Amino acid sequence: MYNKTNYLQKLIPISLDFSRMLYTFAHIIMRKYVFTAIIASVTLTSCFSFFPNQYEKALVYNGFRVNTNTGIATKVNIKGYYSLVNDSTDSVTVGGSSIISKGGMSTLAGYNPFILYEDGTYGNILFNAVEKDFYANEHYKRANMELDKECTPLNNIYLMRSGYYKLKEDTICVTTYIYYLLRTELVLLRYKIIDNSHLLLLDETYISGNKNENDTCVQNRIFEFIPAKTLPSPSLFPIKKKRWAWANKKDWKQFKHSIARTSKNRNKVYRTKQFIQNIFSCH
Repeated sequence: MYNKTNYLQKLIPISLDFSRMLYTFAHIIMRKYVFTAIIASVTLTSCFSFFPNQYEKALVYNGFRVNTNTGIATKVNIKGYYSLVNDSTDSVTVGGSSIISKGGMSTLAGYNPFILYEDGTYGNILFNAVEKDFYANEHYKRANMELDKECTPLNNIYLMRSGYYKLKEDTICVTTYIYYLLRTELVLLRYKIIDNSHLLLLDETYISGNKNENDTCVQNRIFEFIPAKTLPSPSLFPIKKKRWAWANKKDWKQFKHSIARTSKNRNKVYRTKQFIQNIFSCH
């Protein structure tokens, strides 16, 4: 005869054993998860650090301010871009002086073409025609281009940078940045003004966050001015969105608000055009 009580008494120990097994399994998985999380946290903490730290803040040349004019146009041409002078020979004569230049293929980010703006913006550009061939980009030259349509301002890859500059007599001191080993790293550039159409890249200094580990590369590369019909807006360069790149928080917020207004107005104009086109297409 079937005894329900006896059946339940036999079932309960099995259920308890199964519950203990699940608890033990879950506990093992949880311990592995916590251990992995601790290891990941330690690893990331060793890679990440606050940027910029006090040492890096002391090195930056300047910071953006609203309604600023650096006066760069009184020293060099700026309605266009600067491009690397072909350096197949051992020396180049510019402005009556002979300057030794390095031969061979260039590899560093400082060799890409760049634009200087009156508000202090410095930015590398990538020509649409070369399709991310960076060596071709360094040597691509065409005058009177519409750069707002034919190039892209970049910074999110190692070979392209944006930054801001400060004039120190005949030297343009630039603060840029790259992403290296999960952290942001400052790169300081110095260009000597040869004449109003030629700049000499003196050196690049990579700031590691520790003054004993900084790396300075002497370049001695010449850049020549190539005129253009139009330029991309300096607001398109990513450096403008970085809080640390601004002299104060008030100016940074004002810039962000102006960008938001411009974007809103642009969208409004676009919707109006679309509305008018739809009306005419219906007739």
